Amino acid sequence: MVLCKAGTEHNHRAKRWESMEKVFISYSRKDMDFVRKLAGDLETAGYDVWWDITDLRGGDDWVRNIPEAIKSSRYFIVVLSPNSIESEWVRKEYTQALSLRKKIIPIMLTPCEVPFALNTINFVNFAEGEYTDNFTKLLTPLGFTGTPPAVTPYRKAASKLPPALLKFGIPGMIGLILLLALGWNTLFAPAPTPTQPPPPTSTETASPTLTDLPASATPSPTFTATPTLTFTPTSTPTATATATSTAIFEVEIRICITIESPNIYVRSGPGQTYRAEILDLRDENGTPLNVCPWFSAQITTDGNTWLLVAPNQKEASLRPFEGGWIRRDLLDKNTPIDILPFVTLTPTPTPSNTPTVTPSFTPTPTFTPTAVEPPTATSTP
Repeated sequence: MVLCKAGTEHNHRAKRWESMEKVFISYSRKDMDFVRKLAGDLETAGYDVWWDITDLRGGDDWVRNIPEAIKSSRYFIVVLSPNSIESEWVRKEYTQALSLRKKIIPIMLTPCEVPFALNTINFVNFAEGEYTDNFTKLLTPLGFTGTPPAVTPYRKAASKLPPALLKFGIPGMIGLILLLALGWNTLFAPAPTPTQPPPPTSTETASPTLTDLPASATPSPTFTATPTLTFTPTSTPTATATATSTAIFEVEIRICITIESPNIYVRSGPGQTYRAEILDLRDENGTPLNVCPWFSAQITTDGNTWLLVAPNQKEASLRPFEGGWIRRDLLDKNTPIDILPFVTLTPTPTPSNTPTVTPSFTPTPTFTPTAVEPPTATSTP
């Protein structure tokens, strides 16, 4: 009877875990403290969380297990930070999630530039505000219903040095370094150079002669300061707008490019001022191709309508242009676009340095000789 009861309880627990929504977390190992806290709170809320520290064991084929975990998860969370956007594995993971059309929820942990493939998806901003409030906001796109669980605030890991060493050891080490530097300068300072006494000054007495000394011009230098203009460049940051959409798209339509041209521009934002990539419309022999991308959103700005190239294009030649924008007048006008949702773009300032010149003046002395006549001798009997 005891064995039967234990087996029944095990089966109930297994069924409960199978019914839980699965969440995959993609992150950089440098942000592990935050992810450990987030994964624990999501499990408290009733989610089955997959992240590589707890779900990969020694001997596992992680190159195969990670794609399988993404495929079996309903939600895909990517933690954005300067560390993760430079990670090649994080890039591979969210690319896999995009290709499988998973529901992707970015989390902004530390302010950074959103990757191009994710800039049309809303993110939950954990870089501002309280952790508990942001965690409650995260539960909404995860489809959570009911009362959110009580979670503790997130605190970054403190230093592991003993308190006594932090209080007394570090200031003592700084003082010791300064004392050694002072002793070194005193011990090895160069000996002072002895100064020579001034030479004796001779005094002459006029003799009783009737000879007059000739008057001669003796040059005596005077100083005149002349300003010299020098330039010191200083950097003034300017802002370059980067388009960020605030919508999640569920509808896609396919429209063919009908303009008679060897190529067109696919821009990173809906406007002529955004960076452009060239889409070639002809093959190696110059024969026009029938190019028909999939689109997922539209926007009207400055009198033009722009369409957003959808992710996960079927044709390999169109995948480098996913997330770009093409003008409506370059596409087939007979294909209706009413079902495409309208989006609103939020410009994100990207700092760039533009040097400006600030003049500063440095006086440089020049010498102008002037003649001074010496005194004329008088006769002494």
